[in-house]
Amino acid sequence: MSCVRSRAPTTSASSCRCGSDLQLQHLSIREFRNLSAGEVHFGPRFTVLHGHNGAGKTNVLEALYLVATLRSFRSADFSPLVRQGQSEARVEITGLDARVGISSRLVVQLIRSERQTRRVAQADGKLVRSGLDFYGRLRAILFTPEDLGVLRGAPTGRRQFLDRVLFARERTHISDVQDYEKLLRSRNRVLRDEEGSPRTRDDLLATYEVGLAEVGGRIWTRRSRLLTDLHDRFAAAFAGIHGRSLPATVQYVSKVGALDGRVAQEVLADALRDSRRHDLVRGTTTVGPHRDDFDMQLGEQTASNFASQGQARALILAFKIAELQAARELTGEAPLLLLDDVSSELDPERSAQLFTALVREAGQCVLTTTAPHFIGLEPGQDCRYIKVTGGRIEASGAAPSNGP
Repeated sequence: MSCVRSRAPTTSASSCRCGSDLQLQHLSIREFRNLSAGEVHFGPRFTVLHGHNGAGKTNVLEALYLVATLRSFRSADFSPLVRQGQSEARVEITGLDARVGISSRLVVQLIRSERQTRRVAQADGKLVRSGLDFYGRLRAILFTPEDLGVLRGAPTGRRQFLDRVLFARERTHISDVQDYEKLLRSRNRVLRDEEGSPRTRDDLLATYEVGLAEVGGRIWTRRSRLLTDLHDRFAAAFAGIHGRSLPATVQYVSKVGALDGRVAQEVLADALRDSRRHDLVRGTTTVGPHRDDFDMQLGEQTASNFASQGQARALILAFKIAELQAARELTGEAPLLLLDDVSSELDPERSAQLFTALVREAGQCVLTTTAPHFIGLEPGQDCRYIKVTGGRIEASGAAPSNGP
């Protein structure tokens, strides 16, 4: 029987990586997706990657996200990230810690064999064996068009959406989610085991429920607090992008009900115990943060049923801006913002409002677009344009013509 060791509850300030954020200076890519080799020199504010669909723009964002989180936002398997016909991909970034004036170099290699593709991470020339020790050295917030599926998709996607935000704020959330999933699988195995005696089975279930309540209570509390923390920022950001005709709200939804000042661990322990007989019939655990959700609303309507594509994009972008504001408040500096195909499906007025918000709120930002004229940054704003064509990165510092 496996057990999870207890951890003291943690707060955002104590568990996040609260050192200085790196200002991204340079990216080197080798044999990554369709990019055989490429270099990007970033500006201090906006870097716009432009080119046709399939050129490799999103691959550049994915490479940056890989260094920030040690994972891909497109594939659970690392193998597709290694260019076809190659055995190794390499992503290297250099950045400046402006507070102390020291440059740092982060490298992630993906080494593909017949059996698997393994990841190797280095920081300033030293091998970093623990993902938790590497995670967060480059903090990044990501938006992709796939995020729009969060509103209308299954609750699993919305839970993962929240957890990605929390991974960047609190590194202990990663291990808590991993521990919870292990305990959940163990409890479900016992629920489906018809060979053991009822007493042994109940003793095992009670043991796993202690761990699930402890770890799950922390997950539940963090998710709920996150949405409470972001709510007013989210509502204001949406009004700034879309206007005030339809107010936006977001709230956490648990099958166990709202906490209302109760201790999450105690509430979850009671719920797991009370649902045990029902769970034995179903053969699965029916309560806990793995069954929770969140709800976005526009006015009195649920956004998943009511929002247009443009409104859905504005909602998710507003959430990302709120996340950016909260992260900057937490650490004193804004994380890197990665925006893929950010302005499509927004009308010109709302696109302009979005870029006004980005200029006001964002620190360093890397965006992709099919054409530079979709990027509503005024002349004179610090912006570097880079063309990506057929897997080749071609630097071009000044803004191309803004005509369609």
